[in-house]
Amino acid sequence: MSTYADVTQQASRRRVEPSTSGVMSAGESVAVGFVAGILGGAVMAAPLLIWDWMRTSHLALVLPTATTSWLFGLGHFSHQTYRLWPIVVGVAFLAAYWAVSGIAFTGLADRVYHVTTLGESLVAGAAWSVVNYLFFWYMLIPIARGGSPFPAVAPNWVWILAFTLFGLACGLFYALLRPVSRVEAVGNGSGNGQK
Repeated sequence: MSTYADVTQQASRRRVEPSTSGVMSAGESVAVGFVAGILGGAVMAAPLLIWDWMRTSHLALVLPTATTSWLFGLGHFSHQTYRLWPIVVGVAFLAAYWAVSGIAFTGLADRVYHVTTLGESLVAGAAWSVVNYLFFWYMLIPIARGGSPFPAVAPNWVWILAFTLFGLACGLFYALLRPVSRVEAVGNGSGNGQK
């Protein structure tokens, strides 16, 4: 028979000792995915913004206005003048896309493929860049206006570079932001409740 002290000790040990599954909680997964997606999106936007900034016929912030124009009509797109609200709306929609993509990547990497190391994260990120590019370029943007004006933002090789960087950055930030694996914590003795 177990005494009250034994039962209490076992219950407290269960609370202190982390699960050995190594899977993040839903809240951790969403938080890591959100931040990884937003930071990955910032990395993705860099080559597109640099390309447009270096062209005399383009403005640097063509990407957000292209997003707004794709959603609400080509009258909101311009290579010549900045319009504040199309930029703000475009940045908001891009950030939402990046965040959802980061959360989906984190869910797959953590719960399906159990990615825990930096190398695995970068390989998963490289695969995610291909998935994202194909989804965005061939499934999402053709829905409205035949994809216009996205092809006018930059040539295809810049888009491919941007999506490659996005996937790799998502993998990198996932690896950096992911909490220490519960399996590693138990293996290192840091999760055993001893002081």
